[in-house]
Amino acid sequence: MADLLCAERLGLDRLAEADPVIFTDRRVLDNLLDCEPQYIPRCYYFHDVQPDLKPFMRKVVATWMMEVCEEEQCEDQVFTTAVNLLDRFLCECRIDKSQLQMIACVCLLVASKVRQCHALSVARLVYFTDYSVTSDQIRQFEVVVLSRLQWDISAVTGFDYVDHVLERVTWSREQPLVRRHARTLVDLCYTEPALFRKSPALIASGCLLAAARGLKVGSASAASVCSLTRCRAEDVETVVVFVESLVEAEAPNATPRPPPAHAAPA
Repeated sequence: MADLLCAERLGLDRLAEADPVIFTDRRVLDNLLDCEPQYIPRCYYFHDVQPDLKPFMRKVVATWMMEVCEEEQCEDQVFTTAVNLLDRFLCECRIDKSQLQMIACVCLLVASKVRQCHALSVARLVYFTDYSVTSDQIRQFEVVVLSRLQWDISAVTGFDYVDHVLERVTWSREQPLVRRHARTLVDLCYTEPALFRKSPALIASGCLLAAARGLKVGSASAASVCSLTRCRAEDVETVVVFVESLVEAEAPNATPRPPPAHAAPA
């Protein structure tokens, strides 16, 4: 029986070991940086495309999307991808404000199909809208969203940079919680209308440094991050200040969420 005893202890983050082919080859990070401009929303759509929508509405629906992802224990990257799809769609197609939550449902559904093994249930999405949206509407508008985005839905988001940067900076080993805190801060940033046209690399850089400073990682430096993400140090510091003020204002809601219970090592 002793041979059957497993003394392994699982940590909070059940992740596969870093793949050296991915994390030691600079071309992977360069490809992310080269691709990201095409996934940044092309305009400030509140002025140009969506006169019925206001920035606070976008924050409300993005926060609701984050809560749905938490409730359904989605993979971390689903939320940021869904918000990116939402913003890009709103740049392309005028909608009535009454349709905003329905479009958010569609974006969550599409993002879950792209970014995790099991897609969100349409019935559950309808439930989370308090039945103000029907399953038929979600399915019909899924085609509309995909066509407007020209089926280019595997977006680069701030989430995608977190591991690439942490695997390349030495100070990340001082505090394992930096990864979890940085991902939480990235999620929080994606609810903010003021940041939706900032580059994913800039958001990730600011969140990584804000997380490191919050956890008192003394050796963390902006220079080490900026050299990897091609961001200007002053721009990163601006995001750090914004993130820190955001956390201070929303501290009760900014605690790191646990990893998905169903997540298998990737």
